[in-house]
Amino acid sequence: MYKPNLGTVFSVANQAVVSTTAGLATTFTGLAIANPAASGVNLVMKRFCCTQTAVGVAGSIGLMGGVGVAAGALTPINRSLGSGLKSKATASAGATISTPILIETYGTLGSVATTAYGIMPGIVIELNGSIIVPPGSFLATYTTAATTSALVFSMTWEEVPYM
Repeated sequence: MYKPNLGTVFSVANQAVVSTTAGLATTFTGLAIANPAASGVNLVMKRFCCTQTAVGVAGSIGLMGGVGVAAGALTPINRSLGSGLKSKATASAGATISTPILIETYGTLGSVATTAYGIMPGIVIELNGSIIVPPGSFLATYTTAATTSALVFSMTWEEVPYM
């Protein structure tokens, strides 16, 4: 079984609840990572997570991607905390992106009051390298309907030299 060098594993998460845009919008909000064209690495996706923290609309949650950038202000962290090695990826909670394509859906949003939930696990999808974001591409969260301050997302990936 392949074991990554922990110093090359990174993650990013929304630092507060976010609103999302509906479907395959190019004025995107949620969580996105982008791999700059000159990075020299592939972003090999390991995990995608989502939690719902407030009443939302009913719909699906997944990932979409495309060619282009998603510049933003979120800072990926190295999962080997304190290592000092920085990610080559950029991350954003909102950006203008090129037209994305839906890759896969993983779960649903609910519309019941949050008092009905109690403690519930979120969506945790072990991607295990099934999605690779090459240089010059992005990966972003997808919701079928717009949400208002209801979701928190995170993504984890390994940076592997591009060959």
